[in-house]
Amino acid sequence: MAWRNRSRSKNYILSKEIPVENGINRVMIQSLAKAGKIKISATSNGLKSAELSFETKAIHSVNGLSEELPGKNLPSNLERGLTPKTPSYTQKRIPVNILNAASPSNNNDTYKSYDDNELTEWRNDGNITTGSITYMLSKPSIVNEAVIKFTGWRTKIYPIRILADGKEVFKGNTTQSLGYITIPLEPVLAEKITIELIGANTEKDGFSKIVEVDPTKELDLYKDKTSVDAAGQLRIVEIEFYEKIK
Repeated sequence: MAWRNRSRSKNYILSKEIPVENGINRVMIQSLAKAGKIKISATSNGLKSAELSFETKAIHSVNGLSEELPGKNLPSNLERGLTPKTPSYTQKRIPVNILNAASPSNNNDTYKSYDDNELTEWRNDGNITTGSITYMLSKPSIVNEAVIKFTGWRTKIYPIRILADGKEVFKGNTTQSLGYITIPLEPVLAEKITIELIGANTEKDGFSKIVEVDPTKELDLYKDKTSVDAAGQLRIVEIEFYEKIK
């Protein structure tokens, strides 16, 4: 098998010659029923060629089933060393716990917007004047981000403003998404965060070209015919607040 540096014009399945990209390619080998020698060679203009040869071994089988795992005695390669003891990531934010929430509409259901259950939601009664919900934090915090999953995430646009202890820290339209959106907030030390609907929401599929794996299954479990006409609805599936680590 020769590896040559050329453009990919096909998928190279069953091909005995394949190209490389930046000197790299991968080969999946399916052996024949008979054991024998496999040879792989790499060639390129201006570079020294290389070759790798190895023998395949016959595996005894009974009624089509092997009596041993083919890779049982293959050596392990630990050239990259052990897993580093230090973290492979840097944490840049921490969640701020919510104690409780209150709203002038459907107040008994406010907890459903932060219960870590995507099968529940909080919604107001459909009037813009009642489209608000206030979250009491576990302690005064400088909230930098609100991560929210609004109902109708791929179709609805909610005009909202966010207040931190009464100070406006965000005002604008929510973006359509395939789930959660992250809203950056002006950092203010506060104990209460309020989400307010400041206008009629609109509905238009922002991802009409994306087809779900199962097109018959509606992933937005709260989509219903009446919600299209309820322009004063504020509906939240899940909400989280985060504080930046200094």
